[in-house]
Amino acid sequence: MPDLLRDINYGVRSLLKDRAFTITALVTLAVCIAANTATFAIVNSVLLRPLPVPDANAILLMSNQYPKAGVGVSHNSASGDYYDRLREVTAFQTQALFRFQNETLMIGDSSQQVRGMLVTPSLFPLLRAHPLLGRPFSSEEGEIGGEQKVILSYALWQQLYAGNKSVLGQQIKVNGRPYAIVGVMPRDFNFMNPEVRLWLPIAFTPKEKTVHHSNNYYNIGLLKPGATLEQVQAQIKALNAGNLERFASIKDLLINAGFETTVEPLQDMLVRDIKGTLYLLWGGAIFVLLIGVLNITNLALARLGLRRKDLATRLALGARRSHLVRQIMVENLLLALAGGAAGIGLGAGLLRVLSTMGLNRFPRADEVTMHLEVVIAALGMAALAGVFIGLAPIASILKYGMSNVLREEGRTGTGGKGSRRVRQGLVIAQIGFAFSLLMGAGLLLASFRHLLKVDPGYSMDGIATASTTAPKSRYGEDDQIRTLMNRSLDAVRQVPGVISAGATTIIPLGDNHSDSVILAEGYQMKPGESVISPIYVSATPGYFETMRIPLVRGRYFQDSDISTSQPVVVIDEKLAQRFWPDQDPIGHRMYQPSDSTNLLKTDEHTRWLTVVGVVRSVRIEDLSTGTPTGVYYFPYSQSPERYFTLAARTAGDPESIMRSIRSKMAAIDPELAIFDVHTMSDRAERSLSSRRTSMTLALGFGVLALFLAAIGIYAVLAFVVAQRKREIGIRMALGSSPGRIVRLVLHEGFVLVGIGLLAGIAGSFLLRSAVAGQIYGVQPLDPVVLVSVIAVLGLIALAACLVPARRAVQVDPIIVLNEQ
Repeated sequence: MPDLLRDINYGVRSLLKDRAFTITALVTLAVCIAANTATFAIVNSVLLRPLPVPDANAILLMSNQYPKAGVGVSHNSASGDYYDRLREVTAFQTQALFRFQNETLMIGDSSQQVRGMLVTPSLFPLLRAHPLLGRPFSSEEGEIGGEQKVILSYALWQQLYAGNKSVLGQQIKVNGRPYAIVGVMPRDFNFMNPEVRLWLPIAFTPKEKTVHHSNNYYNIGLLKPGATLEQVQAQIKALNAGNLERFASIKDLLINAGFETTVEPLQDMLVRDIKGTLYLLWGGAIFVLLIGVLNITNLALARLGLRRKDLATRLALGARRSHLVRQIMVENLLLALAGGAAGIGLGAGLLRVLSTMGLNRFPRADEVTMHLEVVIAALGMAALAGVFIGLAPIASILKYGMSNVLREEGRTGTGGKGSRRVRQGLVIAQIGFAFSLLMGAGLLLASFRHLLKVDPGYSMDGIATASTTAPKSRYGEDDQIRTLMNRSLDAVRQVPGVISAGATTIIPLGDNHSDSVILAEGYQMKPGESVISPIYVSATPGYFETMRIPLVRGRYFQDSDISTSQPVVVIDEKLAQRFWPDQDPIGHRMYQPSDSTNLLKTDEHTRWLTVVGVVRSVRIEDLSTGTPTGVYYFPYSQSPERYFTLAARTAGDPESIMRSIRSKMAAIDPELAIFDVHTMSDRAERSLSSRRTSMTLALGFGVLALFLAAIGIYAVLAFVVAQRKREIGIRMALGSSPGRIVRLVLHEGFVLVGIGLLAGIAGSFLLRSAVAGQIYGVQPLDPVVLVSVIAVLGLIALAACLVPARRAVQVDPIIVLNEQ
């Protein structure tokens, strides 16, 4: 212990003495550790830590998939599946069904929209979640007639009742109906969505308990001790096979659609879309740390060159080589841990900055924080960095005797050929890592620019949107919903500055969509062909015009398309091409299957829809993906729904009319809660926010890597000039021109850069599969990005080479040749 304390004391004094090296190394380490701390905090909170519920890893999600029907990846199941699995899947202790939906609360004379969750009473026992006040739902409250109960979140309890514990038994109006409060959840309870403010029990009718392939719910199960995911998958596969035989009339259709039920940990589903991006960013942060460590190692080697005489003298006076090795390692560990501590503080600040830049759009973003394991990991990375930085100087001491060192360094005092080769290798590695980082950042930037230029099929300029839901207690009949819609549109169109207005059940870039099978009259399915399930939308007259969705042929909806007129449908280009590739679809008929046991069946109850228009295909869910199988639209009057979004095109700033729209809607019905109020430009911005955050981080890492690589190139060439000062002096004394001296130095620098670039290109080939899933509109080795990165690195390398080259030209041959 006394020896260690002496080494620490010596290390501190040595670092304080060489302040330039110490400050440079500390700043470099702090910035690099900060990047790793922030990214690992995100990766740890989002991907590595289990969900904040007991036995989170034993909670599995069952999802029905129809890949050949164009539905995309589904996370849902039907109510009938839930009841079948309760009977047949024995590997679970318990199962639960739930879904999210917006609920309208009546508070005094005003209404408020909150996020709610419909749940089977089994959910809270499955999660082992106990209310802070009251009780969870009973099994009777999951049956028709007993479902008008509600459990509040802690936040809603505080907001509405200021934490009053006598709230139990009181009634609250939800969607116009009275619900009795039976419980309040703890402050820290969070399951899947931190915005949920209340929970309501699901109650199914006997018929609803037998519905299959109407997938509107999440179905989860808690494994029994010793049970496995594979057992669940096998039991569900057997159950599905039995159901295919029970419903033989749709067996072939389901097989052709590729129907299967996937089973996966719930957490895997939540993070699937962001997992690749986060690991890619974490890898980028690690590359930054590697470049920074290589840079400091280079500086440490240069510093060792200045300390060799001192070290040789100490050895000559009897110091043990192991003692010198220990001192160097302790010194570098002190430096690294100090940099790590500073990096942890900077990383916490970086997390706060990222939270304002779209981090909140990541799944589980509310859980992202500096957990203890993040701090430990950051200190561990710092310690490893310190060990690595110390290895090269230690290897140099162990490899050569001090007498050899003194002879090797000659008159320059800057170290020998072995040290020079090591430093050149470190710079090559830096350039290679920097190239790979810049390539990744360049691809993300190019991808983001492509997304900004995507034509979504509609115009986003000058459009304000606002959503509402008509409570069933006040708008129980379709005619009442239609009347509300008409009054709402009339009111919005009267707002000063509004050019046109329409409404839809699914606004592009919103948070919801619905899909359903639709078929064309007379269409002959090929053997093995699957039915398709496109997105369906209800829209009012004026909606297409307001959104400026181009009409390809036929007409838009008109005021004459009412409930008593001929049922009509507008389809997009994809559906037109699917069913009528060489014909004009106008006038042809389509239908939605009315019999779930025989989708191709038509009878006197079939509702035939006449195609009256074809519109441009649009991007509804995301700017990076279209709708695989298309979209079809119903007139709102013929297919009214309680939830709808108003869209208004304005002559000026759409933000300015938001308040007017709220006032107009409040005048129509004060119990209507207006929510999801955004301009279409805001929606586009929000849909890209997570990509923007990823791109910004990657660009930041790339710029930092470029800066560190430039410093590395400069340091090595400055070292070379210092080491070859005598040679340069001789060359100049023999008549070598300044231009040749500059070329000599630049040649050395560009050889290193060239080898580093080749290494970086090779690394990019190896990483292309990891990058491919995170980019849009560009290839993993896009030639424009590749050339741009090479050009940027080349220019920075040239700038880094010019300063040492200029210093070489300024060598005075007389002074150098006279140095002893």
